Amino acid sequence: MTAHPQPLQDQAKALMHRHEWLGAAVLLERDILEHPTDPWSRMYLGSCHYELRNYETALEHFRIAESLAPDDSAPIGLQGDVFAARGEWERAGELYQRALAMNPDDTLAQKNMGRWTAETFGRRR
Repeated sequence: MTAHPQPLQDQAKALMHRHEWLGAAVLLERDILEHPTDPWSRMYLGSCHYELRNYETALEHFRIAESLAPDDSAPIGLQGDVFAARGEWERAGELYQRALAMNPDDTLAQKNMGRWTAETFGRRR
């Protein structure tokens, strides 16, 4: 499968690198109109909303990304990040465990699970 050029997504990623979340979100919304089945634009847009603390909107985009790429652990871990940010550690842990089970070699899933374990262990002390 050949990747389709997505200049809007590329421009948005450059803005995200500079922490210009709102500008990136605008470009990603346009990119999604052009590439509605691309899960990565959804994950990037969700990440922008996460950084802007629009957690419900971020979660919505991560869930759509999961439906577009059901074999990818990334959108599941990203959902876990939203729940962790909201202090919903039990739900975050369920999602982190699910992401790690899907892809045990994923270093981000390993990191999230380790962070979750340390955080929940620290809360129980």
